[in-house]
Amino acid sequence: MYPLPAEILDGRVKDGFTYPVAVYDHDEGRSVTDGFAYHGRIAALRDKFIFGDIQRGRIFASDLAAMKKADDGIPQTVAPIEEVQLYVRDASGKRVDVSLTELIEKTLGSNPGRADLHISRTGDGELLLTSRQDGMIRMLVPDGASTASTGR
Repeated sequence: MYPLPAEILDGRVKDGFTYPVAVYDHDEGRSVTDGFAYHGRIAALRDKFIFGDIQRGRIFASDLAAMKKADDGIPQTVAPIEEVQLYVRDASGKRVDVSLTELIEKTLGSNPGRADLHISRTGDGELLLTSRQDGMIRMLVPDGASTASTGR
């Protein structure tokens, strides 16, 4: 890959290509898995594009409005991306931050080496996280429920 000339990068010259509206580079992770516009019950994720890293199992969000705004034909204009912090509630109700890899490791009893994350959604728009490593299906739910939740 070669860097874009400054006049294309800043939009002064149009080259006819369509550029990404959000960028997840290899310095952040390995490869992107499924992504969905979220319109479910978790307020912090609503109206965001949710996607993940297959290998590392990290989950990210980018605001849909910011992504639409970044679709201006200027390559250097991109929407910000933020990582979604997964957590569970322990027996006393205390929030415990976890990673998907840690949840998989707890199920398997050993480190899987990779997450093999895939994201899908239910008929009502909630997100499901699956991994070939442990065969579990996990649903992100609003806080206050007794199962795995997500927050930011």
